[in-house]
Amino acid sequence: MKKKNIFGFSLIELLVVVAIIGALAAIGTLSYSGYTSSAKKSAATNTMQTIGLMQAEYYSLTGSYYGSGCPPTDETVEGITQDLFDTTDDVIDSEHYLFCVVTDDSESYIVKACEGDKDGTACKTGASILELNAKGAKTNW
Repeated sequence: MKKKNIFGFSLIELLVVVAIIGALAAIGTLSYSGYTSSAKKSAATNTMQTIGLMQAEYYSLTGSYYGSGCPPTDETVEGITQDLFDTTDDVIDSEHYLFCVVTDDSESYIVKACEGDKDGTACKTGASILELNAKGAKTNW
């Protein structure tokens, strides 16, 4: 009897390996996009808490809370940076999120954030707005 020497892979084996690699790549891409969006949301939460701390300092100096007006836009972020943080540096550096502050008769405030559009000048259409009130309670998450 002659033994047959087989070198290489068959076409079926190669197709199965490519299909498995494609499925793993698809799952990995979806997981990665989920991780990046949650990291951006976490950075926005941290920025909102920083704005809340600066509100406490602003209140101790002026006797009222700072209000930038809403909805969140690029201009409200610049106003918060200049008026609340008293600087022109890029203090609010939460990637892809825009912020604003709403006050109620100078007794309390709500910090709002939303994911910005591609230009970074306004909220994305249909984007959910994150809110943090003066007591530190998160709403609309």
